[in-house]
Amino acid sequence: MVDVHIRTLARAAEIVGGPQALAFRLKVTPSHLSLWMGGLEPCPGHVFLMAVDLVLEREIALQKAPPVPKLEAQPSGESPGVN
Repeated sequence: MVDVHIRTLARAAEIVGGPQALAFRLKVTPSHLSLWMGGLEPCPGHVFLMAVDLVLEREIALQKAPPVPKLEAQPSGESPGVN
């Protein structure tokens, strides 16, 4: 179970911009977050659920976002939009 906590905290940190930003968002000290992310102490359940919420919000937002159109490759030497 610890592994899923560590991976969730790591993903949440990626989403919000790093461990410092995640600690701020979770309203915990960076030192506590470091212990939990390193697997040195168990992450409290309520903190883990807040991290899960951050990850899920991001994943849901990505699912709702319209797909990015693919750019077709231009033959060599031609610039897009130039006749």
